Amino acid sequence: MKIVREFEKIFADECDCFDELSKFVEAGEYLSLGWQRGRGAFVQAKNFVGVIHLPSGFQIEILPKLDAPEKNLRELVVEMIRALKNFAGKDFLAADLDTAHLPLYEIFIRNYLEMVSALVKRGLKSSYISREENLNFFKGKLLVGQHVRKNFAHREKFFAAFDEYSLDRPEHRLIKSTLDKLLHTTRDPKNFRQANRLLADFDSVEQSFNFAADFAAASNDRLNRDYEIVMAWTKIFLAEKSFTAFAGRARAAALLFPMEKLFEAYVAAHVKKFFADRNVKIQAQEKFLFDAPREFGLKPDIILDDGKIIMDTKWKLKISEGDMYQMFAYAKRYGAEKIFLLCPPNADGEKIYRAEDFSVQIFFVDLFDMDLSMKALAELSRR
Repeated sequence: MKIVREFEKIFADECDCFDELSKFVEAGEYLSLGWQRGRGAFVQAKNFVGVIHLPSGFQIEILPKLDAPEKNLRELVVEMIRALKNFAGKDFLAADLDTAHLPLYEIFIRNYLEMVSALVKRGLKSSYISREENLNFFKGKLLVGQHVRKNFAHREKFFAAFDEYSLDRPEHRLIKSTLDKLLHTTRDPKNFRQANRLLADFDSVEQSFNFAADFAAASNDRLNRDYEIVMAWTKIFLAEKSFTAFAGRARAAALLFPMEKLFEAYVAAHVKKFFADRNVKIQAQEKFLFDAPREFGLKPDIILDDGKIIMDTKWKLKISEGDMYQMFAYAKRYGAEKIFLLCPPNADGEKIYRAEDFSVQIFFVDLFDMDLSMKALAELSRR
């Protein structure tokens, strides 16, 4: 396994699976290929964090570009994922997961196994499956043509079509295939034992031999509502899709998250909790840049006190001129008196920019001590 930070380079002489990794670059926007004089070819991480599991089994773990030990960064990534509003299965990223010692891929495996375990406890759903078989007794509908051909010399048999109430549904076939894959890829003893136990619950189910067909059948099944979260993760582990975009094919299982989205959701969740006594709106589009026609919506990350205070998250080390023009538009259209640009710490230091009727303050968020950051932000917002 190779562990890197955002925007770090992986050179060909540092990775035995460089050719395989290079092919993955072509599958999406998560990495880039380059060449450096004196070192040769490299693959560079972008602004995504998570893990890439290559078909060979080699893993690339990408962590946030922050000055902290790997175990702290891993814990932070899991905490941030829990804050994502519409992320499937986040509730199963339990607080007691051993994030300090487990690699991210094993954490996601544990998460999947917990979801499947909960599904089993609720009760796996059976459904009627249409089958055709040469039987020793008659049931269903006799298929005359096949019966005559197959049983000319065996009058005791009946070739019939019938419906059977069975667990052998497309969802269960896909889940069993995933459990089998995870059983052979996990390196964590607890994950291995749990995957092995769960496979016993799917003993009467065949593995999937056509992922695409089974996924299509599962999505059209009216009973599939209870399976939606598990199936979303199943697609990831069977290398069908990535969390970054539920579309397209990848050559590997990519469990990757845009860092700016994680930062935005994590900060918003803490602001909403800490400022519960004030009017907080998250991602609310209430104003437009122009009145006639009403176009170019303005949607700050956080609106506080009916627009008097705007907070916007920026996962970047340097604020651009374009960012400031955006803050100007927020101030004018929302009538904001104070705007806080919430950023990760950097060497430039916090700054305040003042205009005639509003101010913009760059505020550094300490992701490892959010309570302290929220207290400081609350104090500044009241001045």
